[in-house]
This record gives sequence, structure tokens and C-alpha cells, in this order.
Amino acid sequence: MSTMTRLDPSHLPAIIALHHRVIADLPPGNAATETDQFFADHLDACGQIFGVFDDDRLMAYCVLGLPRDGDPNFGTDHHLPPDLLGQVAHIDGVAVDPKWRGQGWQRRMVEHRIEIARKCGRTIALSTVAPTNFPSLISTVSTGLAIHGLIAKFGGNRFLLRRDIGPDQDAKSARAPDTAIWCTSDDLATCRKLLDDGFIGQFCQSSGRGTAPRIGWAPLTSA
Repeated sequence: MSTMTRLDPSHLPAIIALHHRVIADLPPGNAATETDQFFADHLDACGQIFGVFDDDRLMAYCVLGLPRDGDPNFGTDHHLPPDLLGQVAHIDGVAVDPKWRGQGWQRRMVEHRIEIARKCGRTIALSTVAPTNFPSLISTVSTGLAIHGLIAKFGGNRFLLRRDIGPDQDAKSARAPDTAIWCTSDDLATCRKLLDDGFIGQFCQSSGRGTAPRIGWAPLTSA
């Protein structure tokens, strides 16, 4: 099986090329179009990028953001207090070549970045996913990141996801409670109401190819 390796500036052209190949294949608004400078910065200055190769061809990459003081920080969207912003890690952009999709790489790359974030001393993992980006949503929620918000960001609607990853944090339950409330990810009115009522989206079930997955919501106090 191919393994993930940390990328360096020599890989920047391949990262950018794969990013634009994947973006061109997605519906508008499903993923953010990043600048070349974003990738250059995240190779070292404010993060790390990991990749998977088929021989010498980059087939997948994922971005881990480790925001510094003064850098854009997803924690502000979650209204985190200033003293917690330095604990945030961004589970940021990912791209998988179409030939490699369906092999679980998105989930593995989320789990890998969470482990690296822990080693870097970060205790809060935050991510954003478009409600209509069904594969990314299923993969991300399956790793324990829960939906805590829904805002306009990156040119479309984005779920705000969080997982506390400190050493004393337990993994979430693998099963949804019987009391969970379910709705599809594209039912934004219901999602917003449940969030306003104090629920978080802890579970995500596939509803079949090309259709919106079902999100399972539970009260934040029982998460």
C-alpha cells in the first residue's frame, strides 16, 4: 500500500497541478480554490502538506494548517477565546486524483493529520466542508469531527467541524443514539435550526451514490 510522506518545496508544482485538476472536476462551491502562495506557505511556514505517490506521480495530497499568531484561524468562526487560538490545527484542503477515489484516502488523510497535529502540541482540530461535498463530509465526520456550525465561507455554505484531540479526549461513540435526529446534509434549514437548538452533527450515513448523506444530530451536552 502507498504511504503518506511529508512534501517539500520541490513538490509545489505537482501540488498546484493536482489541485486545479480536482477543482475543475467539482461543482462550483464544493471546494475552495487556493492560491499558489497558500500551498507554498503551508509546506513549512504555517503548516505541513502530505502526499501519496504512484511511482513519481502525485495522486493525493492533504494540507495541515498550524496557524501562528496573526494567521487566519478557523477558531474565530467558532468564537474561540484568544487564549485557545494557539491550540488550533486546521484539517484543511485535500485532493485525490479521480483514479484513486473510492479507496478511503480522504479518511486516512484526516486521521494522519490529526495524529501529526497532536505531535505538534495542538489540541483542537477544526475543518470546513461544503454540505454538498458528500464524500468529504462522510469521510470527515467518520473520523470524529462533529458539525458545530454552518456559515457562508470560501464562496459557498460550509459546515464548521471540530474535534478535541488533547491527550485526555476520548473517541466518539461509533453508534448513533436512538434519540439522534436525522436530516440530509443539504437540508440547510433543518441543519441551522438544530444547530441553533444546541445540537451538533456527530454522525453521517451515506444515502447512496450521488445523493445527500444523512446527518445524525445529538445535543452538545451529550457529545
